[in-house]
Amino acid sequence: MRLFAGLAAWVVVGLAIQGCDPSVNSRETSERCEPKSYDLTQPPSREELGMEPGRSFMDVSCDEGFTVTLTLPDDAVVSVTARGVSADSYSTANPETGSPTTVDVHSVAVGVDEAVQLATGLAESLGIDAKPVQNWQHEVGTDASGGNVDSLFMRSRLGYLTAEMQVQHLGVSGNNYLHLIFTWR
Repeated sequence: MRLFAGLAAWVVVGLAIQGCDPSVNSRETSERCEPKSYDLTQPPSREELGMEPGRSFMDVSCDEGFTVTLTLPDDAVVSVTARGVSADSYSTANPETGSPTTVDVHSVAVGVDEAVQLATGLAESLGIDAKPVQNWQHEVGTDASGGNVDSLFMRSRLGYLTAEMQVQHLGVSGNNYLHLIFTWR
């Protein structure tokens, strides 16, 4: 036990000498895992999405997951437990200073039934035909190869936004994910 305590103290001191404060890293991790809300009822600014000056994208991720709530045109509001959210301005003439044009949300890993329930609920909120979700569920259930199974991208328009959704099954891990993309110009 003394050896372990000594080793832990050595690691903390070593990190501090290298300019790393373990408590800061822990705080940053917990802040990244806090719930996030984004208002997309109109095209958001770089600042509203947390895009730093001179950068063409922002990314927030937390392996444990965090709640992301998106307020959308046409009185739609959706929430997802995400492992990552990103925004970018790649579609502009000058991505380092241009206005954002995309928000991308990736869910945490979920079971097949939970993925279907989540995708069906989101499809209803977004005005998307959920038939591809049912086809995906059937394909996952009957795929004997153990490979990846992705649904078709399902799309709709909400005001100025194009909303896209895809459900993904990773054969190696058996994990399922929901992928949401919102684009505008």
